[in-house]
Amino acid sequence: MRNAAIMLIRLIVGLFFLAAGISKIGSPLQTLAAIYSYQIVLPDWLANTIAYSLPWLEVLLGLGLLIGLWLPVFTAATAGLLAAFAILTAQAWWRELPIDCGCIDLSAIHPALAVLSTPGGATLRNLVLLVLCVALLWLMRGKSAKRELHAAA
Repeated sequence: MRNAAIMLIRLIVGLFFLAAGISKIGSPLQTLAAIYSYQIVLPDWLANTIAYSLPWLEVLLGLGLLIGLWLPVFTAATAGLLAAFAILTAQAWWRELPIDCGCIDLSAIHPALAVLSTPGGATLRNLVLLVLCVALLWLMRGKSAKRELHAAA
């Protein structure tokens, strides 16, 4: 049961990050516009660096979760990025900013999923994915403790 939960969480979060990264790779200017829509104070060089590197980071994190190599590291890094995303989308929601969250458009799957591209929906989505990452870290912690017990015996 634990292994199935670990695999399911890895698939959900990993595929989401992989798809999000791939959807942004060919459009760094659109990603830059999404960054500026949050109306946070960033130097232009940093906003440009984020616009060009974020898609590749998302692809790397997604692949790391799917492949399972250095899983605790990739899970913790993904959780950190999701925490930053949640803070950014929550502040945009609070300030009632008309943001383009820069995320994948899930409305192609079903029109009702368009709500996940609003600031409130994006905040909720980021928090759910963050909870999944924390759960994954918790599930893996117990698993590595079992391995250590077996290795010591």
